[in-house]
Amino acid sequence: MAKLRAWVKKHLPSRPGHKKQSKDQLPFLSSSRRPVTPTSLSTPGCLFFQLPGDIRTMILTMAFGGRTLHVDIVRRDEAWRWRGAVCHRNLAGTQSSMRYGWHGPWIDYYMWNDCGCKETPPEECKIGIMGFLLSCKQGYTEGINFLYSTNTIDIQSTPLLLHLPQIILPNRLACIKSLEIIIWAQSTESDNDKPATTENRLEPILNNIATHCHQLRSLCISLMATDENYKKISTTPALHLVDAFHRSTHMRNMKFEIPYGSYFTTAAGKPTVNHPREAPATGRRQRSLWRSLDSEVPVLQDRSIERYPFPPLRVPVLEDGDEESAGYWILQGDEGPYKPVYWQGCPG
Repeated sequence: MAKLRAWVKKHLPSRPGHKKQSKDQLPFLSSSRRPVTPTSLSTPGCLFFQLPGDIRTMILTMAFGGRTLHVDIVRRDEAWRWRGAVCHRNLAGTQSSMRYGWHGPWIDYYMWNDCGCKETPPEECKIGIMGFLLSCKQGYTEGINFLYSTNTIDIQSTPLLLHLPQIILPNRLACIKSLEIIIWAQSTESDNDKPATTENRLEPILNNIATHCHQLRSLCISLMATDENYKKISTTPALHLVDAFHRSTHMRNMKFEIPYGSYFTTAAGKPTVNHPREAPATGRRQRSLWRSLDSEVPVLQDRSIERYPFPPLRVPVLEDGDEESAGYWILQGDEGPYKPVYWQGCPG
C-alpha cells in the first residue's frame, strides 16, 4: 500500500489549485464539486428501480426510514471527524407524539461516548445505507434524499449547527422534515456570576434552519449547559429568539426543552386554560406548558395535551372555535449534572 501511494503521488500530481484541507479546519464543502446526482434518470436495468414508485418507497421506508439518526462532527485525534448512528435513547414503540415517556435529545450523550449499547446489537446502531448509495447513481439519488426526508435528524455539534450550509449540501438540508438540536449555553470566566447565555449561538443557528430547511415540519430544541453553568441558564432571551423563529416559520409541530428546574419555576402559578372542545385536563400528566403567540405579547398557558404534539385550540375562542393556537410546546429537559440518568436502551 505504501508503494502504491508513492506511485500515485509521483505519477498523478494533484489538481491545479487544489489545497489539502487542514486538520484544524472544519470539513467545509469545496467551492467546486463534481456532480454525483444526475439531472435526469433513464430507466435503469436494475429490477428494483423498475418497481412502481410507491412500492420502492415502502421498501426503502422499512429498510432505512422512520428512525432518529445522529449526524455530527466531533474533534478526535486532532482532527474533525463525522459521527453517525441510529439513536436508541427511546424504547421501541415510543413515539415523539407522546408528551410523557418520550425522551428528548437532552438525555442523549452520544457525542461524548462510543455507542456502547448493552441492550441493542451493535449492527442495529449502524445506519446501513452505504451499500445502497454506492450501488448506482439512481440508488444514490433516491437513497440520499430518502435518508434525510424520512428520518429525524439529530444534531448536537455546535460547530455543525453554526456552519450548517457550509458543511451539509443545501439540497440535503432542504429535504429534512424532522430535526432535533441541542443548544449549549455558555459564559466567560470573567462573568461567572452572570446567567449563562444562549442567544449568541441560538440566533445564527435558528437563522440557518429557517433559511435552508424549507421542508421542516417538526423541530425539537433542547437547552443544555456544562456542569458549572447548569443552574445559571437564563431562558428568557432564548424564548424571545424562539418566538421570532416560530413567527417566521409558522411550524405546527415544535417543542422547546428548557432545564428541569426552570420548567417548574416557569410553570408555577400558571392557571389551567381549557377549551370547550378539548377534554378537560384533570391531572398533571394531562397538561403541559404552551407558549401562545396569538397576540403580539407571548403568553404562557397550562394546556391540555389532547392535541399534542400539534397546537391546542385557540383561547379565547374565535368564530366556530376550530382555530389552532399559534405557538409551541415547552417541555422539561436537562436535569443537570447531579441528577441520575436511567437508560432504557442505548445512550446514542
